[in-house]
Amino acid sequence: MRTPDSPAVAARALSRRRSHMLPGTLLTFTTVTHPPKGFPDRPRRIGLIELTDGQRVLGTLVGDFEPKIGQVVIPRMHLSRVNAEGLRLYEIAYELTEHIAEPASETKTFPGYILAFTGPSGVGKTTVSLLLTKMLSDFTTKVPIVTSRSPKEGDDQEYDYVTFKEFERMEKSGALVAWAHLPSDSEQRCYGYRTADILAIWEQGKLPVVVTEMQLLQSLAEHFGRRSILSFGLLPPGKSKRVMLSHLLHRMRARGRETDAQIEERLVNAQADLDYFTRAAHLFDHILVNEDLESVMQVIKGHVLALAKA
Repeated sequence: MRTPDSPAVAARALSRRRSHMLPGTLLTFTTVTHPPKGFPDRPRRIGLIELTDGQRVLGTLVGDFEPKIGQVVIPRMHLSRVNAEGLRLYEIAYELTEHIAEPASETKTFPGYILAFTGPSGVGKTTVSLLLTKMLSDFTTKVPIVTSRSPKEGDDQEYDYVTFKEFERMEKSGALVAWAHLPSDSEQRCYGYRTADILAIWEQGKLPVVVTEMQLLQSLAEHFGRRSILSFGLLPPGKSKRVMLSHLLHRMRARGRETDAQIEERLVNAQADLDYFTRAAHLFDHILVNEDLESVMQVIKGHVLALAKA
């Protein structure tokens, strides 16, 4: 049994705290006039807040402004209470600002849907996306991935290769709607999507299909809105993380695209990716175990056809 201060529990708590340290919009609020025992004997304003990544959280409201629905709030660490031993306990509170968020549903045009496939290296994201765009070519088109890494055998024309300096220039100029710099000691692994590519596919009346890392998925949701993403999370088979990582290792070795050093790096990143499915469950509409490819494709096809007809 893990104790409350064990490294694993502490790491999860830190991860949750980081995920909540985002600005947001106040959806509703109330005032607690009789705080629980151990808290300061004064009214506390509690709000339901929608963060910029789509999460909804409850938090203490602080600041000089009166709370209003739609108000922009900023996270900060706030002294919650001092316990009997004199230990100062802090919480994430949300500071009220004078700004009112623009109601996206009323003043912004819904841009369209993006089909996103997310999962660790070796899980089959590329295979699924390519099969889907061939199977449903009248409805879907693959968005090219801009990358700074070198071409590899088996890439199947899914990437636009640029230099690292060119990638940085596109990033700084705003040409990329989402990008990620992935940890690597063996290569400069940067990935991103151009806004223009996605807009061009929408203009054709089709659904853009993207293969994303976790950072890319979150960036797309923040830019276009969570409701614009039809998101499929792909997991390898296995009842434990150890078994799932073993499947990924086997698949990466079988495809023969990476060196041993690159596979080791990707497995380290894969461990974090698997944890992300729990930490950021709100970003996924469907989570599928990619054990039987034909079954997975039929499930995805059904969702896509329903969306295309709608």
